[in-house]
Amino acid sequence: MIDRVEDNLTFTMPLTLKAHQIANQFRQQQHNINKGKQVYLNTLAVQTVSSYLDWMGIETDLEKSDSWNPVAQTLADTADLVIKGRGKLECRPVLPKEQICQVPLEVLSDRIGYVAVQFNRELTEATLLGFTSSVTAPEFPLEKLQSLDDLLKYLEPSEQDELAQTPVKLGQWLQGVIETSWQTVEELLGLSELIWRGGQPQLGWSVRSADSEQITPAEAELLTTRGQLIDLGTVAEVGQVCLFLGVMPTNTPKMEIWVQVRPTGSQTHLPQELEVMVLDETGVAAMQAESRGTEFIQLKFSALPGERFGIKVVLDSVNVTKNFII
Repeated sequence: MIDRVEDNLTFTMPLTLKAHQIANQFRQQQHNINKGKQVYLNTLAVQTVSSYLDWMGIETDLEKSDSWNPVAQTLADTADLVIKGRGKLECRPVLPKEQICQVPLEVLSDRIGYVAVQFNRELTEATLLGFTSSVTAPEFPLEKLQSLDDLLKYLEPSEQDELAQTPVKLGQWLQGVIETSWQTVEELLGLSELIWRGGQPQLGWSVRSADSEQITPAEAELLTTRGQLIDLGTVAEVGQVCLFLGVMPTNTPKMEIWVQVRPTGSQTHLPQELEVMVLDETGVAAMQAESRGTEFIQLKFSALPGERFGIKVVLDSVNVTKNFII
């Protein structure tokens, strides 16, 4: 039940007996008293945000959140809430009369935003104070928070986002049905399609099979490779990078997927701190790698028919996500 809404900027609700029971169950699994208190407050904060977003029609997934995993709770000060199709929203508890929101170093990245949740002294109610899309320091002034209205607008997919969510059907690539927006290696880089050969590993995939042997020319023939240019805007001198996907059938129902990001034009190295992530169907990063000025980034995994995943390229404030289905 909603207690009160203050000027549509904050939101206050009671902390139910059930919420406290769940928080206490997680607390009891911790041997350290301070860690137990931390987990208790984090759990209350996450439940508060989850309830609010559920009421507002934003789909969440507590079960897939690290904050709902006792092992993750022990290893890190995490209060994340998975927002379906978007990623992790951090829900930080704030004690009464505090003017600063504390953000642990381990959650300063890999979050789509941060919500501050302030408790009263008796822990009978919680107030969602607002949110911010990014944090760069362990302390964030509450006065700089954006409103909850802004949070809802931030989480609601725009028409452009919904169009971008239309997944590329990788299974059809193996049948020769490929969208024209996905180009060959030669079209994008001016290289031969068979970049797996020629004794020039800097021009090809650093591919290794399960037995650690380098991919054979015969296997390379089975691989369908296409790419797209990813626009990084003005955050880097390079402007664009190439995203390549390679799809190869196996003797099992699974397909092997290779993801590679390369520089374009006269550039020989990727920009520093460029990140590439493989997202699961909930939008959470399952794999990721960061450039240290390297020539390329590559990730490899396998997936079953019908599985969905996303590839996210991030550099500073720019991020681009491409969605796929096997």
